[in-house]
Amino acid sequence: MDVSSHSFSSSPPTQPLVAAVKLDGSDNEVLSTALHLARRLNARLELVHAVRPIFSYVSAGDMILNPYYGHEMTYADTEAREARVRLSQIIDSLDDVRVTGHIIRDFPAEGVMALAHECAAALIICGVRGQAGMKAGSDARPKTFLSGLTTGFALAAEAEVPVLLVPPGARMNPEGLKVLVADSGRGEGEEALRAGIHLANALDAEQLTHMHVQETSLQEIDRMIESVRASILHGHESSTPVVSRELYMERVRAQTREELQNRCTSPGVEALNRTRYETVVSFGNPADEVHAEVLRSDSHLMVFGRHHLIRKKSLSLGRIPYHAMIENGVLTLIVPDAHQEASSSHSVRSSYFPYTAPRRGTVQDNPTSYKGEAL
Repeated sequence: MDVSSHSFSSSPPTQPLVAAVKLDGSDNEVLSTALHLARRLNARLELVHAVRPIFSYVSAGDMILNPYYGHEMTYADTEAREARVRLSQIIDSLDDVRVTGHIIRDFPAEGVMALAHECAAALIICGVRGQAGMKAGSDARPKTFLSGLTTGFALAAEAEVPVLLVPPGARMNPEGLKVLVADSGRGEGEEALRAGIHLANALDAEQLTHMHVQETSLQEIDRMIESVRASILHGHESSTPVVSRELYMERVRAQTREELQNRCTSPGVEALNRTRYETVVSFGNPADEVHAEVLRSDSHLMVFGRHHLIRKKSLSLGRIPYHAMIENGVLTLIVPDAHQEASSSHSVRSSYFPYTAPRRGTVQDNPTSYKGEAL
C-alpha cells in the first residue's frame, strides 16, 4: 500500500492510529507516543491488546477433543476480564483523544494487523524490546544480532501500513523533533523519504537528516586507488584519474548529495515546510554508520524502507541489519513497499466475549474478530 495514501497532515482528521499495548506496566512510551500523534494528527486512537489463543485441543475426525477445555476457558475468561479492566482504566484517564479499546484473542501480530486492516489505519504503533545491555544514547553496539526480536519486528515485516517501533526510553519529542531518513537510493528509500517528510511537516520537526551510506570500506577504496595507480604505471590509463582516497570520497559525496537533493525535490514528493534539511553521505558498514549518525545528529526518529528490514516471506535480512534499526531511546518508522498488496490472511471469525463500554471511550471485546459490541 502506498504510504502517501496514509495522510500524516494534522487537519482535517486523519485515518485512525492503532497502538498495541501489553497492559503489564511497560506501555508508558507506547501510550505517550500514540497520544502525542493522535493529538497532533487529529486522529482517532485504537488501543488493542491481544490475549493468548487457546491451544489445548486435538482433532479426532470431525470432532475437536479438548480435555482441558474447562481450565482453558476459565483462564481465558480471567485473562480477558483483567485485560478489559486495565484497558478501561487507561481509556478513563484520557479526556482529549477519541479512543476505542479492543481485546482480541489471537496471536499479537496477526490480531493487530487484522484490526489495522479492518479500520483502515494510517499507522501501527508498537513497543519493541531494547538492545540488550544498551542504554539510551550509548555508543556501544549490541552483542546479539537479533536482540529485540518481538511482535514489533513481525509487524514491521508484514503490515500493509507503516509501523512505528517504540523501544525503551523513546518518546516523540514535542519540541525540536529531529528525523533521520535512511535512503538506500532505490524505491524503498524513496518511500522512506516520503513518509519522513510527511511526518516532519505534520509534526513541525526541527530537522530532517537525509542519509545514504556507500557500503564501501576505506580499505576497499585504497585497493581501488592502488589498482588505478598500477594501471597508470603500466600505461593502461591515457589520462590521470582520481588517485587519492580523499579526492575520490569528496567527489562521491558531492555526487551523492546532489542525487539525494534531487530525490527530495522530485515531482510527487511533498515539499518540506519549516524543517531544516541536511544531507549526509557516509562510507562503511551501514549499521555502524547509521548508529554513528543518530548519535551525531541527536535524532529522535529513524525512518527506513522495508527492503532494508527483511525479504518478504523469509527470515533473511536485507542490506541494513535489524539491529541497526533499533536504537534505545529512538523511535523507528518502517515504511512498506509502495505497491504491496493487502494481506488476505486477516480472517474474520466470531467474537467470544461481547462487552459494553464505560464513559470517555469504548472497549470492544474481539477475541478473534473485530465485530465486538461497543460499550
